[in-house]
Amino acid sequence: MKNLISFLTAAMLFYSFSAPVFAYTAEESNLPEAKSFILIEAETGEMLFVHNPNERLPVSSLAKIMTLLIIAEELEAGRISMSDDVPASAAASAAAGSVIWLNAGEILPLSELVKSVVIASSNDATIALAEYIAGNTEEFTALMNRRAAELNMNDTLFSDPCGISAGGYSTAADIAVMTAVLFKHDVFNHFYTIRLDSVRTGTERETQLVNTNKLAHWYNGLLGGKAGQSAEAGFCLLNCAERSEMRLISVILGAKTEEDRVNLCETLLDNGFRDFELFTPELDTTQFSPVKVERGIEKLVEAAPRTPVKFIAPKGQGGKSAKYEYSVPESITAPVEEGQVIGTLTVHMSGKQVAQTELTALHAVEELTFIKSLKLMLKSFFRF
Repeated sequence: MKNLISFLTAAMLFYSFSAPVFAYTAEESNLPEAKSFILIEAETGEMLFVHNPNERLPVSSLAKIMTLLIIAEELEAGRISMSDDVPASAAASAAAGSVIWLNAGEILPLSELVKSVVIASSNDATIALAEYIAGNTEEFTALMNRRAAELNMNDTLFSDPCGISAGGYSTAADIAVMTAVLFKHDVFNHFYTIRLDSVRTGTERETQLVNTNKLAHWYNGLLGGKAGQSAEAGFCLLNCAERSEMRLISVILGAKTEEDRVNLCETLLDNGFRDFELFTPELDTTQFSPVKVERGIEKLVEAAPRTPVKFIAPKGQGGKSAKYEYSVPESITAPVEEGQVIGTLTVHMSGKQVAQTELTALHAVEELTFIKSLKLMLKSFFRF
């Protein structure tokens, strides 16, 4: 089957980026400073604001986005459950940094450990979950890197489930990729924007969880995100927010201060929602449907886009500036299968392609053989 080849559709399927149509650079936009950042629209993969988006950098706890993605996929596959009891190993108990003070041999529900990772970026909870899923952190890290390869995250290497070991790296663009995929899953949605919570609630060892993502406390439309920082990585932050059905992802790497990463992330999201829209056009169906069918029982077949046509446009310009190119043959020869590709629809703005999708048959059309033709004639004859 013919592959979709446009930037838009490739981004939807693989989240791999190509040259942006509308992206602004840091210099053009006078944005706060960071080593690297990106703002993308999640459904199309369109880059809106960029600065060194493909520079390999340490990313600290943002690596936990891949850990959470694997956990989400394991949950959806039914291989683990939020109600599972998860034991803590000596390695988990020895974790440093942000922790919930797990004791070796302590058992907590998987949901409590996930909550600790999502809200407070807990390293000991992350290690316990990784060991529960893969047996040890080395095998879990291998899972992370295999999943990254499947997502075409070609500039990423994870060194551990937490993002704290030396040698790991990623890019703003790659992190945006896995964030977009993670937020297709809604299993953690009720945790992302919690400001304060606790684990072991009501016991002597109750531990408070404070959300390390400052924007989660107040930003309009925020779905969630994660913060990270270390001496090597600087201050890092990612957030995903949605307004008017447009979902934006902002990734900041290597900011100098906590304030810089928060201000830059907020500014990127604000500018994206202010300047752009996810546009769904009303297509002129007469340009591609119906299509004549030669040697078929039916003379026409209806066609439609294989995937919904959506693209990013400067706000208010999608209906004015977009140009549509329909490539459909004058006729096709039966038999025609339902879903068969019979043409393409390409959308251009500012002289660049912003979307392409295949046009496919909505129903099958059988070939009109001699026997079938005779049956139709007899059926018609006996009506009279």
